Amino acid sequence: MRLPQTSAAFKATLIALVLLSPLAAGPALAEDEAEAADRPTLFSCGTDPVNDSSFLDLSGVELDFDSFADLRFEQRAENGDKIVYSFPPAGTDSKTAFLFSHSTGPEGYLVSIRWVDGDNDYVYYSLDIPPDPGVADDAGGGAAGLAISRKGELVERISCAERPYMFISYMRHAMSCDVGNPYGEGACGESTWLREQPLDTDRLGIVPARD
Repeated sequence: MRLPQTSAAFKATLIALVLLSPLAAGPALAEDEAEAADRPTLFSCGTDPVNDSSFLDLSGVELDFDSFADLRFEQRAENGDKIVYSFPPAGTDSKTAFLFSHSTGPEGYLVSIRWVDGDNDYVYYSLDIPPDPGVADDAGGGAAGLAISRKGELVERISCAERPYMFISYMRHAMSCDVGNPYGEGACGESTWLREQPLDTDRLGIVPARD
């Protein structure tokens, strides 16, 4: 896969995890591996080790340079062998199913991928936290994962154990703008939206209740 155009924010967030290939699971996954070769990963991370090794993975089919379609999110458990959750349903237009936004501010650069499934709001997010200038040798950090909420209340949060692997510009082009994000269409452009209000990191990914 070709790398997207870089930017300061992109370079700060494009940090590779361990490879997500399920080779260790054996020949039973041969078909899955062959399919994965045709579905490059756009956003992925390993999660906290609750059930062996588990992963959050958003992939797509490459049509042309900087062009992807048929996006699919999968939550896998048991060393990547078991699909716990998948979205969207077959036949759904992924361009409109997945909604993109990104912004930056003192708390860091935030990219969010949102979708709605049934009564729940899902947000797959990554916050790249810059070094604290007041702390010697501080390297910064990050907070990433999948937040599931309903009517403004958190149902479940699945945290990434490491900083995610992502291709931000590819996702932005392959998804619709999340006009429901706090900053509107301004947070969907090539340039990241500059937040003027502090970010509540305790509520990352939690979608406010709609009227």
